[in-house]
Amino acid sequence: MILTASLTTGVARVTNGSSASIRLINEILNLDHVDWETTMAVGDVEYHRSKDGPYPNHQMRISVRPSMGLAALNYTDHDDTNMPIANSFNPKRPLPEVDLIFNGTTGAVFPRTAAIPVLDARTAILEWLETRKRPSCIQWRPYDIY
Repeated sequence: MILTASLTTGVARVTNGSSASIRLINEILNLDHVDWETTMAVGDVEYHRSKDGPYPNHQMRISVRPSMGLAALNYTDHDDTNMPIANSFNPKRPLPEVDLIFNGTTGAVFPRTAAIPVLDARTAILEWLETRKRPSCIQWRPYDIY
């Protein structure tokens, strides 16, 4: 398993294997995502930008505010005909008053319904690393255009 990540800090990282990937996930979950999200891709190859690919299909976007204990996830899998692009979903009300960055380029934020506890986000990401599918341990809602 190879995890390719573009961190909120502007640094790209690649890990090979479960232990190194889990360490990187823990690092990401402790970064304060104020201006930029982190994107990750898991697969059998390292993903990089090139006109010839390779192009990832199992992508996870995350934004975390460790001080608030909240994170939001966006999952993309074009082979999933049921819900190819989805956001994490928190059914609890009232909604947290936090803006979690969805896209640093546009300034778009996740809907507040996407904010889930950081520990739930960690569990979901670890499931994703293992299965390369949308995690079933949290709730999801179809992606809305930002």
